[in-house]
Amino acid sequence: MFFLIFFAAAALIALGLRATDGSRLARVLRPEGLCFVLVTAVVGFAGLCYLTLWGEGAALARSQVSPALVAGAQLWILAVGIYILSALRGAARFPAWVADLIVLGAAYGAIRADERVLLSVSSSMPDSPALPLGLWAVPLTMGWIWMVARMCAALSRVPSVSCGFLGLLAGLIFLLIGTASAAHNPFPPSAMAALAGAGVATFLMSLRFPHLNLGWSATLSMGFVLGVVSALELLKNTLPAILALALLALGLPLLDVTLVQVRARLRGQSVEWSQTRQRLHEALASRGVAPRKIALLYIAIGLWTCKLAYCVTRWFFEGPTHPATTLLYAFIVVGWTVAGAIGFFSIARLLMRRVPGEDVPESIEAFGVKISPVSMGEALDKIEEFIAQGTPHHVLTSDANAILTSRDDPDYAAIMRRAALITPDGFGVIWGARLLNLPIYERVTGVDMVTGVCERAAQKGYRIFILGSEEGVAATAARNLMERYPGLQIVGTHHGFWRRDGKANGLSADESDAKMAQEIAAHKVDVLFVAMGIPMQEKFIAAQLERMKTPVALGVGGSFDVYAGKFNRAPNYVQRMGLEWLYRVWIDPSRWKRMGYVPRFMLVALKTWLWGPPKNGAKPASGAF
Repeated sequence: MFFLIFFAAAALIALGLRATDGSRLARVLRPEGLCFVLVTAVVGFAGLCYLTLWGEGAALARSQVSPALVAGAQLWILAVGIYILSALRGAARFPAWVADLIVLGAAYGAIRADERVLLSVSSSMPDSPALPLGLWAVPLTMGWIWMVARMCAALSRVPSVSCGFLGLLAGLIFLLIGTASAAHNPFPPSAMAALAGAGVATFLMSLRFPHLNLGWSATLSMGFVLGVVSALELLKNTLPAILALALLALGLPLLDVTLVQVRARLRGQSVEWSQTRQRLHEALASRGVAPRKIALLYIAIGLWTCKLAYCVTRWFFEGPTHPATTLLYAFIVVGWTVAGAIGFFSIARLLMRRVPGEDVPESIEAFGVKISPVSMGEALDKIEEFIAQGTPHHVLTSDANAILTSRDDPDYAAIMRRAALITPDGFGVIWGARLLNLPIYERVTGVDMVTGVCERAAQKGYRIFILGSEEGVAATAARNLMERYPGLQIVGTHHGFWRRDGKANGLSADESDAKMAQEIAAHKVDVLFVAMGIPMQEKFIAAQLERMKTPVALGVGGSFDVYAGKFNRAPNYVQRMGLEWLYRVWIDPSRWKRMGYVPRFMLVALKTWLWGPPKNGAKPASGAF
């Protein structure tokens, strides 16, 4: 039956919102909000009637049926009344405390309609002696209902999120009270099933129609219903659990960027006053994040916090267990909390984009290396500038492995410091940089650089040489690239085993390198691609750059295995998710031994974020978020 209530509310709200789309109600009642409140109330009361007369609540004594229906009707009338009066208050521009009085009056009316709403906390543990509240019962109950209603009303700051959060919270409370509660009081489960269905359906519609907005009054009204139901059921079992539920499920998304401010001030950093009242969704919107992505992020946070609140609440419900079990459970909850907080904070930062007029430096010191915060287009423009200058320039693509290698290899670190351009290659670098609030927003990978350079070279006649990879790979890649880009001049190719061939002819490694450099110089190359893996390719370029007389020498790792058709790149959606490294392991399991740098770099980034960069290390951009 509860699934029927859920889907009935979802279907009716979808039809109602489509019917009211674009309509106006005298500039007083927001059509979406009115539709949401009325559908939830009607379906919730219809479910209450069914449960009381024929369903699980039919077990009630005949003398209790009529009072149960009357009490349920009164509670829904109070909820609708809050919406109408609050909307009128807004139209008349009365202060917000008038709405507070309306909610407090409705809370008192709920107590008069059903005395079971009164708080009668047994204790924080089940089966404990009763703790009478006496004269405090009425004001505490009214205060609780008001607090929940106001917290829900605050969700209206993010219109596309408020309905989804109402649905999530209703679903969470429904899971906690269970269907068994219908046997003695059908109102709570029927109300929560209806609110969950209406909330989820409205959120899904808001993703397609971003203008949908329930408004402050509707969320206040539905918050009243949540407060009444929690007082009817949850608070009578365990007070700490429901407090944890409220703080976790409602508090996190409504936080200002105060956490970031406190962290900045602990480090002795200043925060601009204009940003001290900036909330999470405002910070994301100001950094170019689309409203739909903000809504999805908030709902993901809501699912995570509701799951956490559910676990905490069930923990209290079950009572004390073996100390070792309790400790393990606490460890899991803390781990889930920390992992989720870091994960969602990272996602929020990764969603941000460079805004027009943002002051971005030529290079940034991060994790002990220099990184150029460029986009793909800017990197290609830089390469064309280097070609026009005609003097040798070393270009690197730096991923997490390159950064960690520079920490263990002083020669490689020195090469990175001297490079003309170091692009951020790899999702790990982007994640670490965004975690530190550095203005690095886009991956500029070696594979993509090859594509971009070849496309421009075909148009402007730049001469290209490909060096590296296994025998035959460079030649095959060159042939494929010239077919893809008509007019492209690849003037020479050579595999990456010239030292082996030189050794067979009695040459040392240095002599073989010099001979290879002379061959490249003879071709009068504009751009040299070297595919030998780090740090070998960078060390070769640095040692032979002047001898090769190449305006641009770029290390591209295993890029030509892709262009030769030996391997396929990950699908675009996998690349956007930052999981291309995992895709490579999937198609080539032997790579997993080399992927240890991924978690290692993540630990380095987290350490830098939590305790700050070392001297002359990463310097976060100004701002609270």
